[in-house]
Amino acid sequence: MNNNRTAPSQIPLRSFLSGLEPYAPGEQPTGANFVKLNTNENPYPPSPAVIEAIAAASKRLHLYPNPASDALRRSLAAYHGVEPGQVLAGNGSDEILRLLVHAVISKGESIAVVAPSYSLYPVLSAFFEGGTETYPLVDRERLPEELFTGPEPLLLLANPNPPLGTFYSRAEIARLCRSRTPRLVVVDEAYVDFAPRDVVPLLAEFPNLAIARTFSKSFSLAGMRIGYLLAGSDLVRELMKIKDSYNLNHLAQVAAAAAIASAEHMRALRDEIIKTRNDTTHALRELGYRVPESQGNFVFAIHPDAADHYLRLRERRILVRYFDTPLLRDGMRITIGTPDQMQRLIQTLKEIVKAKGKD
Repeated sequence: MNNNRTAPSQIPLRSFLSGLEPYAPGEQPTGANFVKLNTNENPYPPSPAVIEAIAAASKRLHLYPNPASDALRRSLAAYHGVEPGQVLAGNGSDEILRLLVHAVISKGESIAVVAPSYSLYPVLSAFFEGGTETYPLVDRERLPEELFTGPEPLLLLANPNPPLGTFYSRAEIARLCRSRTPRLVVVDEAYVDFAPRDVVPLLAEFPNLAIARTFSKSFSLAGMRIGYLLAGSDLVRELMKIKDSYNLNHLAQVAAAAAIASAEHMRALRDEIIKTRNDTTHALRELGYRVPESQGNFVFAIHPDAADHYLRLRERRILVRYFDTPLLRDGMRITIGTPDQMQRLIQTLKEIVKAKGKD
């Protein structure tokens, strides 16, 4: 029998790969009847105008997409009140973040992150043989003073910050931008549409500020993988040199532009999610959970039996996210779904808590 597979020892892979711990996405179930509250997706479909635009655009699939996503960049620039040259479109905000790390971090340098936060950030640094300097948040929420004077050339900060949903003010972000030069401050605003305000107005004041955004959360387009960067035109011009030639497919470009044009649809559903988030927070607290105030489309429910509750929910086909790490193992991150989904969650947790009390 002829075996054409090459043994791993004969493949000249770079040495850092053997020790790289990849990012672990949330579970994507294949069975039916799951209540999926574990990956911070939007429970509602996108605007009907988006579906119509995708259907019309499918007639051009034999052609390459616009390599720079120019029409989308113009739409996003008008939406945010910036120039098209300040916008870079990408294959999800994860690609935008990777491009930023690629452009700034050299082998042996480190990015700055807070903990807890989005666990992809250190993985991106490791891609380029960089390190990660972690600054623990005070009480898991407040920015530590050391972060404002750190020497790292790149700071990645999610705002709101998962998994608790902590929101940092414009004044705090401005102070980070003033703290040291040269340092690029990247604010990851994946969840900002569920929060009171963004930091886009600070772009005019701070050339070392960059903002990463996504269409996955508030615009209900997680399956399309659309992200973008807002930054100074000089930074965008340099990042254009290292992005893939056709990094955002035609359907995604059209879908994103249609979503922006029908943003009122997003805002109406956003308001519904915020209301459901507030109702869910109240109900969880009534059950004995400690729930910090969240400004995302999720909450973090803290309980001494969180690990057990997570498993019992899964047995009942309700998925939430559990992080078995020292900072987070006392809680569950719960995506805000529809009111019916959240009622099922709360009713099931009532049964779990009641049964636990009888043990």
